[in-house]
Amino acid sequence: MGRSFVSVRLGVRSIAERWARVAKKLGREDQKPAAELTGLAKNHSSAAFFGCDNPLEAMIFSALLEIRRNQAEKDDDVGP
Repeated sequence: MGRSFVSVRLGVRSIAERWARVAKKLGREDQKPAAELTGLAKNHSSAAFFGCDNPLEAMIFSALLEIRRNQAEKDDDVGP
């Protein structure tokens, strides 16, 4: 018998494909940020696989981590 559930990694891939289709349907000004968000959501999905049992949770964690990292880098670039 096969698996009766979708692995987090396969779930992430499926959700990312849906998000990419949505990104293409958005207006021009929103397409690039939406595509970037989809990429950010996939960056740490393998690592999140170990702590998350829900693909959406893994994607949101990954995206928020990348957004926070980017924000911290911008904060560091601003001098006193």
